[in-house]
Amino acid sequence: MKCSLKQIPLHDFFALMKNSAPNSSILICFGTRPEVIKLASVIEELTAREISFRSLFTGQHDELFSDVADLIPHPEMNLGIMEVDQTSSDVFERVVSEAAPIFRREQPNLVIVQGDTSTAAAVAQAAFNEGISVGHVEAGLRTYDLESPWPEEQNRQLISKIALLNWAPTETAAENLRIEGVSNVVVTGNTIIDICSRYDLPVSYGTKVLVTLHRRENFGNRMKTLFRQLDELAAKHSDLEFIFPMHPNPEVQRHRDLLRNVNVVQPLQYRLLLKLLSEARFVISDSGGIQEECAVFRKKVLVCRDKTERPEGVEADLAKIVGTDIAGNFSWANDSPEWEGENPYGDGKAAERIVDSIKYYNKLY
Repeated sequence: MKCSLKQIPLHDFFALMKNSAPNSSILICFGTRPEVIKLASVIEELTAREISFRSLFTGQHDELFSDVADLIPHPEMNLGIMEVDQTSSDVFERVVSEAAPIFRREQPNLVIVQGDTSTAAAVAQAAFNEGISVGHVEAGLRTYDLESPWPEEQNRQLISKIALLNWAPTETAAENLRIEGVSNVVVTGNTIIDICSRYDLPVSYGTKVLVTLHRRENFGNRMKTLFRQLDELAAKHSDLEFIFPMHPNPEVQRHRDLLRNVNVVQPLQYRLLLKLLSEARFVISDSGGIQEECAVFRKKVLVCRDKTERPEGVEADLAKIVGTDIAGNFSWANDSPEWEGENPYGDGKAAERIVDSIKYYNKLY
């Protein structure tokens, strides 16, 4: 995978930058478990190259942070915005208002965000308001349907309008950005491959089926439909053990009683989740990140969504979009679970390419 740094043009946003010190600071911002996981290798690479940075945790998913806290140094700043029953609008408003004074005080040269969370979009907006450049890890993922996934699709499109540096995980994502007229696009691979590749976990295809479901577009009747199918399949296939580390969101938990034949467990620490994934026969999920993790551990995944922003896995016959029809697609994964192919999401060197581009950007500036 190439990283054509020499092709990065100067961006008009340079004119808005307030900070010009050649060794100026970087502020890495995150608020959820997936963001920590996918920024861990970037933080590690910056540290290895002795590049100065600080970190800010918004607290969007405060209750899940402890599961991955060992992947990164303890953040220097914590907004602590987590509240019971908070909405995406609540998160966005609090992060923008509370991050702004920190940005004024810290005066970073570059703010780095990851993915498509409300934290990422709000931090990017706050940085833009203060005339600070934004770097976006995992840029360019698209469904082009603002309601699927919601609010993630809007969040990532917003960040692409703001970001100075756009680190696309795949060539497909990069092409999306180019079509939209976005500049400074670097194809890096996905940083989750960096992290997964460091766990020395042997791959086997046993009798466990890993299940994760949590997306907003599946709340309500769709979740009930999925849960009923899971329970029926678990009862029918008694030779398999369906293991469901259940998200704490009340909209997921409210249907728990429907799963009489499924082993429902608490959310797992990241290493334990990867160990379960490495041993699983296949995966049933509506997660985005797990589609990428499945590629590392060569596991097929039934994607319980109507669309995915990761078409590379579908094209590689690694993932199959099933909507709410798990039963009708069950045999695709169960009958021949072994997946053979080249990982479409990267080679484990995404963080190196990201930091290379940061150094190049600093040199230009």
